[in-house]
Amino acid sequence: RPLPVAPGPLLIGRRRWLWWGLVPAVTELVIAELLYLQWMDPKDPIYVYINSTGTTRDDGETVGMESEGFAIYDAMMHIKNEIHTVAVGAAIGQACLILAAGKKGRRFMFPHAKAMIQQPRAPSSGLMPASDVLIRAKETVTNRDTLVKLLARHTGNSLEAVANLMKRPFYMDSSRALQFGVIDKILWRGQEKIMADAPTPDEWDKIAGIKVVDGM
Repeated sequence: RPLPVAPGPLLIGRRRWLWWGLVPAVTELVIAELLYLQWMDPKDPIYVYINSTGTTRDDGETVGMESEGFAIYDAMMHIKNEIHTVAVGAAIGQACLILAAGKKGRRFMFPHAKAMIQQPRAPSSGLMPASDVLIRAKETVTNRDTLVKLLARHTGNSLEAVANLMKRPFYMDSSRALQFGVIDKILWRGQEKIMADAPTPDEWDKIAGIKVVDGM
């Protein structure tokens, strides 16, 4: 299918969307547009709207290497502009890292968007020799450790806390993402007081008598 090239008005407004899974062609386009917007004006902020399943599909099938997400992350850290991130639908895996890596205080989420962190998946080994399978497994562990370190840095949580939650897929609605430090504000219109008065997900669990086991 054709690549999700941002229409002219979006680029003129310094807005970039990240809709699809992080395959090489999408990564190349996103980084090129970030660099282009920096070249146009290195001071004005850039807005990245996210609705992406990261390096996997909805069913967990791997679509791209973890390096795709790290490449976009490195580009965000490299350019001079502030990056304001907005989760519109879903920010899964590496896309959640990109959401959390936005400028502190300028990371947003729509009320019914979802975020999720999970361990990287090892690529299919097929009929590879055992030594090659071991090499791929070690690289997957390295990617996991890097993802844990970066998420801990941008969310303000400890390495141990992030690693424990990532043992299994950890889903977050907008309130939990705010509590965990992935975002700074939920984009409610006129409903901030309603959200402020509502119990947190942990409080709801406590009221319902649900006990958290192994980060779940």
